[in-house]
Amino acid sequence: MAVVAEEFLGLYLKEIGVKTPVSSFFGAAATRTAIDSKQTPTVDEAIIAEPSVHYAPAEVVIPEAGFPSTEVAEPTPLISARTIETPDAVQPTPKVEVAVPDKTVKTIPITPVSDLKSLKLQTLACTACELSASRNEVVFGSGSGTSGIVFIGDSPSRAEDLAGEPMIGKKGELFVQMLTSVGFVREDVYVMHGVKCRPSHGRDPKPVEFAACEQWLVAQLDLLKPRMICLLGRIVGQSLLNADLSLAELREKQHSFRGIPVLVLDHPTFLLRVPRHKARAWEDLNRLKDFYESLPSDE
Repeated sequence: MAVVAEEFLGLYLKEIGVKTPVSSFFGAAATRTAIDSKQTPTVDEAIIAEPSVHYAPAEVVIPEAGFPSTEVAEPTPLISARTIETPDAVQPTPKVEVAVPDKTVKTIPITPVSDLKSLKLQTLACTACELSASRNEVVFGSGSGTSGIVFIGDSPSRAEDLAGEPMIGKKGELFVQMLTSVGFVREDVYVMHGVKCRPSHGRDPKPVEFAACEQWLVAQLDLLKPRMICLLGRIVGQSLLNADLSLAELREKQHSFRGIPVLVLDHPTFLLRVPRHKARAWEDLNRLKDFYESLPSDE
């Protein structure tokens, strides 16, 4: 009778995909029979009866979607009377953060000058960061400081790198339209970048590159003496203001850079990519105009 039951159980376990030997379910019984009859179990019987952990039949896993699955769960171990002591689980070694020293920003001595043209000549020889090795032109800046407002972008595009001028091409055309819509003239405002040389492959400029160029930007501002600054885009806003804020947060607040009032607007390149934001850009431009007109005159 036991043989028939064992054969039936073997077929059942095979059908549901359980690979546990049938003998595992009969080993303990065989051992008890041998002990009760005071017979010494054979070597094979003793080995079969030895395991202290037995397994209950596995349950078939049913996916959440309600469809039957051929996947079979791992057999669930049942605790036997014999307890096996196991060492505590080995905890993974915590990852140690290795402090990386900050790159030293190379400072280029600037000779005091009284005009932007002389200052630009000095930037042409700048090697303060690695971008000097790949640039075509130093994109210094252009325009006039007569209006008292300076617009600052992040870094030159490929076209600007080749021409040596900021805000050209389609984004330049949109920039002129933005200025005109609120009564500014392109020739009366000054435009420059926080980083004067184009990063390779059009990537975003690194903080160390902003830091290397900041001495030139400050020297330009000292000569221009603007009444206010307008930063174009999130990257230059975060970098020059040292603020970990989103573009929305940057746009909503009034800031200051070296004592000069600052507002942040969408960059024309961004507006070309996402035209639906031109409506909010129009609101920002009007806010810029109102703020500009509220500033005290230099006269």
